[in-house]
Amino acid sequence: MLPYVYLMAAAVLAGATGSAYVVTVVGRQEPASASVVRVVDGETVEVREGDRVTAMRLVNVDAPAADECLYDESRKRLSELLPQGTNVSVTREGLLVALSTKDGLVNTALIADGLAVPTVNGTRFLEQVKAADNVAAENHRGLHSPEVPCTLPGQVKAITEAAAVVEAQPLKASKTELTVAADTARTAIGLVDQLARPGGLTWDAVAPVDQTVLLAKVTKAVPTLYRKEAELRNVVKGLG
Repeated sequence: MLPYVYLMAAAVLAGATGSAYVVTVVGRQEPASASVVRVVDGETVEVREGDRVTAMRLVNVDAPAADECLYDESRKRLSELLPQGTNVSVTREGLLVALSTKDGLVNTALIADGLAVPTVNGTRFLEQVKAADNVAAENHRGLHSPEVPCTLPGQVKAITEAAAVVEAQPLKASKTELTVAADTARTAIGLVDQLARPGGLTWDAVAPVDQTVLLAKVTKAVPTLYRKEAELRNVVKGLG
């Protein structure tokens, strides 16, 4: 198991350096006015321009898909930023858009809340969304939060806290207490196995240098989890 975790760290670094995006550079257009019909997901909005309703994707915004961490929260937050009927200013960049309300640029607001991450599919607003992402990371919001169980920091926190709990568990305890501690170790090991397959938005939200720090914590916790689970199971077995 230990080599698996070390390989995981190497894979993360290799993936971070190998990522590539296509950047589309287009001529700038004046913003157009429209009204919100509905929010489809965390990066897609239907708007009405005159008699035409069009589904528009937000430029530089990569929000959770339906099976990803914080999908519901991302969609809900975008719906709060863009209630039905809201007047918006539409700035196009290729086939993508930036949407602004009287409160500012929606693309950056969602990212600043940690409910989406920047993606390089346009250049005009790229620095703004990167700055918003830095705010989210510094304040541990959304996908950057260790308090959200499905995020990468949240999973690492669960693993390290489980290691501390089982390490502190005395072997002279009730069968129930020992079993609970052993199960805690097993659950944390399951999270480690998940982290051995890096990828997805939860990883994209964390800078490569921070990924390395988090994975080092996991690597340190793994031996404790395996050792203590084995010890606890043996004691439980001996109790009959």
